[in-house]
Amino acid sequence: MFKALVVAVALLPFAAQASSLPEYPFIHTAGEGFAMIVPDMGEIDFDITAFNADPAAAAALVAERAAQVQALMVDGEASATMRDMRKEMRSTEADYAIRSSVHIVVRDLGKWRPLMQALLAMPNLDHLSTTFGRTDREKAEQELTANAVKDAQRRAEAMAAGLGKKVGAVSAISSSQLRNLTNAVGLMPGDLYYRNNRTVDAAPSDKDFLAIEVLRWSQTVDVIFRIK
Repeated sequence: MFKALVVAVALLPFAAQASSLPEYPFIHTAGEGFAMIVPDMGEIDFDITAFNADPAAAAALVAERAAQVQALMVDGEASATMRDMRKEMRSTEADYAIRSSVHIVVRDLGKWRPLMQALLAMPNLDHLSTTFGRTDREKAEQELTANAVKDAQRRAEAMAAGLGKKVGAVSAISSSQLRNLTNAVGLMPGDLYYRNNRTVDAAPSDKDFLAIEVLRWSQTVDVIFRIK
């Protein structure tokens, strides 16, 4: 799943011609950190939409639905933000569309299911979407990066041992592909291997808005190690 390259002293003449290559023996590896993380917060976005030939009547209905949504927010466990209403004239019908966008943050996912059930049963709601996250996202990302670096080092040590060598100091590290180095040595594009080896994703089924989705987070790094 990872590409790796060992460049020995024999490549040093080539390195002198390619300024993007280090002028010393090195090992270039990529590593990945991956985790399945249970979220501790969720977000809901949707529009409240009403159609009527009388824009005032449509606006009143949107305001009524907005009040009903606000009534679902309890004790700081969830909060809703309403955007200003906007009026659109429907060209094919002789009426107006009045819309207001709503953003809800759910801090206690134990309240997710009953809240979603209430929203799904409410008329005049459309363009519904949901996302999940972690309040400690920065900490989780740091752990993923540390795991990716360890993975890259493990792979580098295995290759160096095959040559009877040891891994030296890190000369470069990047959270994305070291493209100049990759292109100079003539490697395939960084995502080609993944594209050719992935299975075809199944056709997505209807989204279950009542379910809490597990987060699938990953972090990759490219590292250049000196060879001792």
